[in-house]
Amino acid sequence: MKIHSLFPVLLLYAISSATAAENIRIEYSPVETTHEKIALQSIQNSDVNPIFLELSQIHFPFRKPLTLVYGGEDGPMYDPDTHTIHIPYTFYLESLNYFSNNQYEERLGKSPKTGALDTLLHTLLHEAGHAYIEDQNIPVLGKEEDAVDNFATILMIDFLEDGAEMAISAADMFAFESDDRPDYYDFGEYIDEHSFDLQRYFSTLCLVYGSDPEQYKSLLDEVEKDYLRDRKDFCQYNYENIRANWNHYLQHNEPKEKSPRRTQ
Repeated sequence: MKIHSLFPVLLLYAISSATAAENIRIEYSPVETTHEKIALQSIQNSDVNPIFLELSQIHFPFRKPLTLVYGGEDGPMYDPDTHTIHIPYTFYLESLNYFSNNQYEERLGKSPKTGALDTLLHTLLHEAGHAYIEDQNIPVLGKEEDAVDNFATILMIDFLEDGAEMAISAADMFAFESDDRPDYYDFGEYIDEHSFDLQRYFSTLCLVYGSDPEQYKSLLDEVEKDYLRDRKDFCQYNYENIRANWNHYLQHNEPKEKSPRRTQ
């Protein structure tokens, strides 16, 4: 999963890299295992970071310098005290395992690596949504976690070539995680700030469907027939509503010619 980036990345060796984006710094923590080295190389060789920089510079520039740190044990998370996003190498590796173990290429024609990188980008934009809300003092009525899921998905759908397909990969990751859980939820999950994984799966698919019902007319076929018509109508309304809400805070928010994507 790659796009042609408009912004070069300047690598500073040792443990960090600085970017040409005005106020975003990307750092890579030292790797501790061979698998982490593979994750580091996959991330650096992909266009996940250039996509992120391009989207931020055009659509959601930060007032305060933002740091993105790969590696470590914490995350994925955004730390408002330091205005830093943390993405462990293990997150990419775990995603790659999920897509591999679920025969993603055989079932859907996408390589596990593409699915994992799509998921990484969605997660990075999710955490950037938290940072943007903090940076811009954006009021959030409701669950902020749901709001930034929508932020990530709308950005991908509206401004990236094949962005809807990339969002579907991220949704599938939510489904894989849900399938990997017991048939019941722990008490802590009911009081967690995140919605359940299966809710996040259907919410993401709903936005994708709503963005182009004809192109994705079979995307909601899992929904029971008794609910399907109402759900399809709602998803079209929901996409337009959420898109309009976020567009109050995004710059250059009219979808233009989307950034071309190169395949892995």
